[in-house]
Amino acid sequence: MKKRISIKLRVIGVLVFCWLLPLVFLAGFHFFYINSSHFDNKISKQMEQLKYNNSASMERLKEVIRLSRAMSYDGLIVPKYQSYEQGEITKHKLLADSTSYLIEKYRHEGSVQAAVLWFKESPQSMHCSTYNESVNGIYSQVHTYWEKDHSEIEKYADSLDTRAGFYQDKNRLYLVRNIKDENYRDIAVLVLRINQPYCFEPFAAFTMESSITLKLDGCIVQVAGTPVSEEETGLTKMGGSAGYRWENGMLWLYRNMSSEDFHIKTLVRFDDSSSFSPFYGSRKLLSGMLLCLIPLLIVLLEVFSKQISKPINLLISGAKEIEKGNLGYQLEYEPESTEFYYLAESFNKMSKRLKYQFDHIYQEEIALRDARIMALQSHLNPHFMNNTLEIINWEARMSGNEKVSKMIEALAILMDAGIDRKRQREVSLSEEMVLVSAYLYIISERFGSRIKVEQELPQEIMKYKVPRLILQPVIENAVKHGVATNGTGTITLSGFTDDTYLYLDIVNEGIMTDKDKEKVRQILDSDYDKSRESVGSMGIANVNQRLKILYGMSCGLVLEQTEEKKIRARLKILLEKDDKNVQ
Repeated sequence: MKKRISIKLRVIGVLVFCWLLPLVFLAGFHFFYINSSHFDNKISKQMEQLKYNNSASMERLKEVIRLSRAMSYDGLIVPKYQSYEQGEITKHKLLADSTSYLIEKYRHEGSVQAAVLWFKESPQSMHCSTYNESVNGIYSQVHTYWEKDHSEIEKYADSLDTRAGFYQDKNRLYLVRNIKDENYRDIAVLVLRINQPYCFEPFAAFTMESSITLKLDGCIVQVAGTPVSEEETGLTKMGGSAGYRWENGMLWLYRNMSSEDFHIKTLVRFDDSSSFSPFYGSRKLLSGMLLCLIPLLIVLLEVFSKQISKPINLLISGAKEIEKGNLGYQLEYEPESTEFYYLAESFNKMSKRLKYQFDHIYQEEIALRDARIMALQSHLNPHFMNNTLEIINWEARMSGNEKVSKMIEALAILMDAGIDRKRQREVSLSEEMVLVSAYLYIISERFGSRIKVEQELPQEIMKYKVPRLILQPVIENAVKHGVATNGTGTITLSGFTDDTYLYLDIVNEGIMTDKDKEKVRQILDSDYDKSRESVGSMGIANVNQRLKILYGMSCGLVLEQTEEKKIRARLKILLEKDDKNVQ
């Protein structure tokens, strides 16, 4: 029988042989390089690189400032606002034109991720925004600005006068500029969220092991690594526009640069400074290693091709034969290595066993699987459930039980809405109220005289479009936490509109504790993990999420305590253009 040697032993033998010559060569070259390194030249190159990086980043930040000035020079926003003050255009027209301007000016600028413009008269109601998707700008950045940064930036803007200023909160960097009219009266404030990866991209020229901290006026931007202080770079002692510090094998660099608009101070620490030490290799060292590895690579390729690739390809071809249905296929090649010989023998045995098992139990398993699938399909088919309800309803009518018949009809309406055969995203409010009425009928049969429902919906709003199945989860929540908890109660449905929104209120009797308010705040938070909640809480969370997705972050669901010791759930829905024209 042919003697076989383990692949492990073959590979180890090749590596030991092929690495002897490269190691001897590298040892001699390393000794030579130790005595001929040029440390000062390396540092000088890094200082020049830092100067270039600073200049490149400053030019990109200047571009952001130029973009902020353009709003004043273009002469569009201020005249539009003056026309609004004089009553020549509506607030909606002012905001629409301002939004179009933001999109045209900033949506395709690589240095800006998002832009927000708000008017001093009423920042919360008079604002517009856009975001640049081409540089990873997303709507949540605008939302974060209003939720976390607006109040401080509003104060900061009051101190700027006519100049532009940088504002930072954590990893968010903004450029803020006041928009003034010809009388230097503050009209609005422009806030640009700076695309930091683009503006500070030149610093990527440094190695991945470097830490880079930028001091941009009063802002501290951590470009890479961990924070670097002025003290450790030697700036506080040496001063000047640029310098470096080398101590205990560590290298620090600093550089100061100024423009007419801002000052930038760059602090760099090389966390891995071995490349600057006199004992570090060079391109020649790498070239020598490459030349020595080429023979090793050729030998390894030959060994792996013969000892590994060929047996693996044979095993793969055998597996493909099995996939084609050629059960019982046998490998005729005998590999030289013990490992692949064992795999080949095992493959042949398993192939024979697979054919035997398939011949005896395949048909039985297929029949059992088909039976299970058919059973599951019959149980899970929603049309089957709906048809079954129709049969039960017919039986109830034939028996003269009108009460049960009406309840079945109401349940069938809700089930048909859940199936949503027409795939309608929105329906008229009158259609939505049909589903609500069906649900309320079932609930009224459960609670009897303990529940009272008052509908105060004006007829003129019944044609407005609302999301399908948007009211039922909120009413169910009112029943669960109001009527069911108190034992009795009244639920009031009302609605009204303004020029922009449709408001639908569901009011029930009850008092929200501080714990309840905190729970509601968590559930309606866009970042909250709703999968941990019960079905009821998840329902109102999904209502809030659907409204924000369909109509924007200004819309949604609000749960609040009224002065009359009642709890009001208010749905805020943006009126579409066609809805506003409905008479």
